[in-house]
Amino acid sequence: MKIINGIISVVLGFVSLFIMFVKAKSDVEMGVGFGVLLAAIVFMCFMIMEEQKQEVERLRGLILKSKGII
Repeated sequence: MKIINGIISVVLGFVSLFIMFVKAKSDVEMGVGFGVLLAAIVFMCFMIMEEQKQEVERLRGLILKSKGII
């Protein structure tokens, strides 16, 4: 899931750059490009949250193993 969110984030980033710097002829199109950029940032945050969740699960397993619960 982390890889998918990363790919989506990069693609949306490039799309937003294309919209804002190449295609935009009005303020509305600049707003659309900015919205796409915000969507890329949201997917990047999902990727980071997924990575942190995996790290927390790994650390929780180590703690439980060290206490002899597992």
